[in-house]
Amino acid sequence: MIKLLTYEIPTPWGKISTVLDVAKTPTVIGAGFKPLNKLLKQIDIDKSIKLINDKNLEGISEYVQDWIDGDLEVFKKIRLSQKGAEFMQSCWKELRKIKGGKVLSYAELAKNAGNAKAVRAAGSACAKNLIAPFVPCHRVIKTSGEIGNYGFGVSLKRALLEHEGVKLKR
Repeated sequence: MIKLLTYEIPTPWGKISTVLDVAKTPTVIGAGFKPLNKLLKQIDIDKSIKLINDKNLEGISEYVQDWIDGDLEVFKKIRLSQKGAEFMQSCWKELRKIKGGKVLSYAELAKNAGNAKAVRAAGSACAKNLIAPFVPCHRVIKTSGEIGNYGFGVSLKRALLEHEGVKLKR
C-alpha cells in the first residue's frame, strides 16, 4: 500500500510543501514553494491514496533547517524520485551535483547532462522539476550571468542564491 506523508515546512522565504512516499524507503516525490494542493495536482497523486499530514516528515524538516542554517549540501542526503524522460533525469542528476554557493549555466547543464545542443531542454527540465529546492534548479542561470527564470519567481531565486552566497549581476 502506498503511504504518503505531506507537510508544509516553514522557511524564511515561504513554506516548502513536501510529499514523501514512505511505503518502502522514505523518498521525496514532490516539494516546492507552492500550496500543497497545487503540488499534489502536479505530481498527479491518485485520489485513492491516503495522505497523512505529518510535521516530522521523516526528518525532512531538519534537513531544511540545516540548509537555512548554512549546510548547502544537506539535500544530497535525501532520497528523491520524480517521473521524467531520460534527458530530464540526467539534468536532475546533474542539478544535484551543483555545490551550494555555485551556479551553472543552462548550456553547461545541457552539456553535463549529455547533450550540449539541448539547452532549451535543460531549461525545460528545470521548469518541470517537482522537487525544488532539493533538486536545486535555482542554481542554474543564463550564460550571460543573468539570473534567468524560476518557477517560483525570480525574486525568490535571487533570495535563495544570495542565501547560498552567490554574487549576482544586478
